[in-house]
Amino acid sequence: MSIIPTIDDKEAVKIAKTYIKQYHDYSLIAKRLSFMNAEYITTKDKSTHSMALYELKERENIINKVKQHDLTSGLIIEYRFINSFSVNQTLEQLQHQGVNIAERTLYKKQHEALLLVYSLIPDKDTKLIK
Repeated sequence: MSIIPTIDDKEAVKIAKTYIKQYHDYSLIAKRLSFMNAEYITTKDKSTHSMALYELKERENIINKVKQHDLTSGLIIEYRFINSFSVNQTLEQLQHQGVNIAERTLYKKQHEALLLVYSLIPDKDTKLIK
């Protein structure tokens, strides 16, 4: 009988937030190469750049999957963790999109979306990009 490790919702949400927020780190890494003098770009720099672009695309794909599941939840994740909007800014952006929800509903949808993100985070050996 094997024991399957379980993770509680709180920990899953924390992991998902960290994963999505890494978008900013990879974005900076990807941009770094464009500011370097072409003469000084090494193979390691190119490899790091490629890895950063891959990680960015992977996170974009996950957010798009969340949007396919529930557009509002996907927009909340994008606004809150990619654009670093506050709750009020997110609510305003959603209103511009024609979505009027209460702050409490935003938190509920954000929580559900982060659980979905957690379930979509690939294993280290998995490649999502086509």
